[in-house]
Amino acid sequence: MRQGGVMKYNLDSIVPDLEARCKKLNTLRKVFMGLTLLIIPAIPAMIILGKYGECIQLCRIMNNVKMHDKVPITNVFGYAVNAREAAQKMIDTGNLAGYRIVGGAMIVKDGVEMTDEQAQREAAKYFSVPAAVASGMTAESMGEVGRIAVAEQEKLMSASVGGQMRFCPKCGGKLNGGEEFCPGCGAKLQENQKQ
Repeated sequence: MRQGGVMKYNLDSIVPDLEARCKKLNTLRKVFMGLTLLIIPAIPAMIILGKYGECIQLCRIMNNVKMHDKVPITNVFGYAVNAREAAQKMIDTGNLAGYRIVGGAMIVKDGVEMTDEQAQREAAKYFSVPAAVASGMTAESMGEVGRIAVAEQEKLMSASVGGQMRFCPKCGGKLNGGEEFCPGCGAKLQENQKQ
């Protein structure tokens, strides 16, 4: 799933009826695992194991989505740069029939009403900017959800009560007020940043 340090789904692995494909690959996996004592079938066995691994992961994602009426894409597909495309392909292939993508951020069951703005705001609550960056996402690939999440996190970091910050500007940990060092991360707090 990592290609050149970037998290990315192999969209060719998303085919109609993933569960049936997983069953077939599992059967092949069992056959080839028995034959791996011979050197010749080791390479096909590795290929089948890779395909089975991708398929079972996609089936788990599909089952996770089906347990919810609405779920942020990042909660089930992670921070892969093509998570939205993977989610759309799961819908298009019928694996997530009865679901749609709203606001480019949420997978929503048909019949559940949600606007694009509501979807983006709700998904931003669960969005981790550091995790997205570590997975290879850029500001552009984070989209509106990333921008909303950054704005909300900056508001929390700079929130103040009586002129004193309530959160550490380094780790975001809650402060009681008047500390010289953050109790969470130990960062020295500047006079104008004490909480």
